[in-house]
Amino acid sequence: MTDDHPELDDRPHDDGPVYGGRRRRALRITVLIALGALVLPLVLSLVGQAQSAAARACAVYVERFDIEAEGSQVSFELFGAGGPGWQCSAIAPGGVATPLANLGLLPSAPTPVQPDERGT
Repeated sequence: MTDDHPELDDRPHDDGPVYGGRRRRALRITVLIALGALVLPLVLSLVGQAQSAAARACAVYVERFDIEAEGSQVSFELFGAGGPGWQCSAIAPGGVATPLANLGLLPSAPTPVQPDERGT
C-alpha cells in the first residue's frame, strides 16, 4: 500500500463534473423511461375504469330517457358539448346516434330508474 493520500493534497480535485455529458444524458433517459413505466399502467387503468363506468352510466341514461333506442355508445371528447369528458349517445334502430348527456371526466353511477319514471 502507498502512503499517498490525495484528499490531503493542496490541489482541488472537484474541478469538473462528476459524470460526463453522455453518461448524464443516458442517466436522464433511463430515469424518464423508468418514470414512464411507473405512470403508464396507472393512466391506462384509470382510462379503462372511466370507460367502463361511462358505458354503464350511459346504458342507464339510455334506458331512462330513450325507450326506443337499440343501445348506447360512449366516446371521450376533449372539445365536446359541456366541456371535456365522456359523451353518451343513444343508438336508434336506424343506426342514428342521438347525444344524451356529457358524463364528465370520471363518470359516476346515475340514480336508479324508478318504475314510474320509465319513458319520461
